[in-house]
Amino acid sequence: MRYTRAVTTARFRRPAPAPRAQARPLHAQEMFGARAMRRIVRALPPIESAYAAIRFTIMRSKLLSVMDLLLPAEGRILDVGCGFGLFAAYFAQTQPQRRLTGIDTNARRIDIARSVMAKLELTGHELLVGDARAVRDIAGAGFQAIYVLDVLHHVPRDDQEALLACLYDLLEPGGVLVLKDITTEPWIGLKFTELLDRVMVGWDEPLAYRHHREWGEMLSSLGFHVRMVRVPDVLPYPHVVIAATKQ
Repeated sequence: MRYTRAVTTARFRRPAPAPRAQARPLHAQEMFGARAMRRIVRALPPIESAYAAIRFTIMRSKLLSVMDLLLPAEGRILDVGCGFGLFAAYFAQTQPQRRLTGIDTNARRIDIARSVMAKLELTGHELLVGDARAVRDIAGAGFQAIYVLDVLHHVPRDDQEALLACLYDLLEPGGVLVLKDITTEPWIGLKFTELLDRVMVGWDEPLAYRHHREWGEMLSSLGFHVRMVRVPDVLPYPHVVIAATKQ
């Protein structure tokens, strides 16, 4: 009986669970974004480094993380008005499979952007001198995504829709256009932003802000499916992020 009981017990005993593989630690995108920002600031010349520190203070890693999630993790992505390459270098670091093409009309800024990419050992990216409306002639079309960060209100009002139509043509079907710009409400937030813009660009350059509903209607008329979100900030910037998908 003792022998039978032992066999029975062994038969129905549950096997010991196999040791579970230790999960790889997850890193919050915001923390990685802060490190990416610091690397970019250190890679710039002194004056541009100070500008970048201010620019990243305005944009903040949380806001950039929202846009980072809207962009595809790989493929060709166009940065319109890339300047010193701050955001091209940021998004290239967060997802290494991306292939960034940055374009700006200022040749000196493009030279600095190329230097930043080289110092950070970010390869496989293009930084080009030219107008965004000439991208097709310079770099071709077929982009999976395009982003325009705080650039549209510096484009003359009569040229804004034509630029967006050009960007629509550069996208592959299903591609996304991510816009970060300033909306016109509340009024105090708009005036706060306009004052800082004037400090940066002077009083002669025209500034053409629009309400986010205007941007949405314009993008919809061009054939985009539009989603948008207001992003609150501790500073009174009236940020709006728009994701427009090519139908």
